[in-house]
Formats: sequence, structure tokens, C-alpha cells
Amino acid sequence: MSAATAEPIAHRDVTLDDFMTGLLAGLAAEHIHAVSIRGPHFYSAVEAAFREFERRGAEQGLRLRFWIALNRIHGDSADVREGITKAVQRDLISLDNPVYLDMRLKITAEDAPSYLETLPAVPTCTWNLPAHSWPSSRPRRPGRVSAAD
Repeated sequence: MSAATAEPIAHRDVTLDDFMTGLLAGLAAEHIHAVSIRGPHFYSAVEAAFREFERRGAEQGLRLRFWIALNRIHGDSADVREGITKAVQRDLISLDNPVYLDMRLKITAEDAPSYLETLPAVPTCTWNLPAHSWPSSRPRRPGRVSAAD
């Protein structure tokens, strides 16, 4: 291709695991240690992050191999629950007992860049999902964000 011809975008596949890892590492990079997962507000925040990621990813030639949609009645998402379950299995987060209302990140702010570097996207453009993008993300105590407030 000549210099005047634009290079074609190389498509890169992104899985639900990739998205959740990027989301969690992005939160960890913002020094967030725990997120409330009670109620539909958490799921809405993840869906909003997905929509933004989808928009930005299209500009970078990312091919999403998953979809996040909210249940119209309950306001939750089976895909997000699956992503949380797999993140627990990969030891990226833990769920606080006894009723799993909080998701505690095991990724630290210092570790976040190493996770982001392994993902199929440019971290500063697509995985940077700061706390202020979550609804009512006022920390109740340092390092904790509630999407349900």
C-alpha cells in the first residue's frame, strides 16, 4: 500500500473474559478496591461501560465476541454474572459473604498495567473506565465504590 492509502484495520477478537479483565483492571488503576454489586445499578454501570467500549472498540477494529444486555424485568444481566463468576475463578476478584453484595478486587493499582498490556486493545483508549463513569460512584469509605447509591 502506498503512503497515501490508509492501512486496513486489523481486527482483534475480544471475549467477555477480556472485557471483564479490562474493566476490573481499569477500576483497580483508579484505586478502587471494592464495588457494590447490589441491584440493577451495578449492571447498568457495566452495560454503560460495555456500550462505551463497543463504540471505542469499533474505531480500533475490535471484534466483540460477546454482548451485554440487561433483562428488562430484573435489570440484571446473565452475561455480567457469567463474567463475574469467571473473574472469581481466575482469582481477579472475590465476592464478600454471606450474600455476595460486594465485589472485592484482587487486582491492585500497581498490577493493573500488566493486566491491561495483555488485552487486545490500547489500554488508555478502551480500557480506561474510571470510577466517575459509574452512577453515583461516591466512595462510602476509601477505595470503595457503590453503583447502587
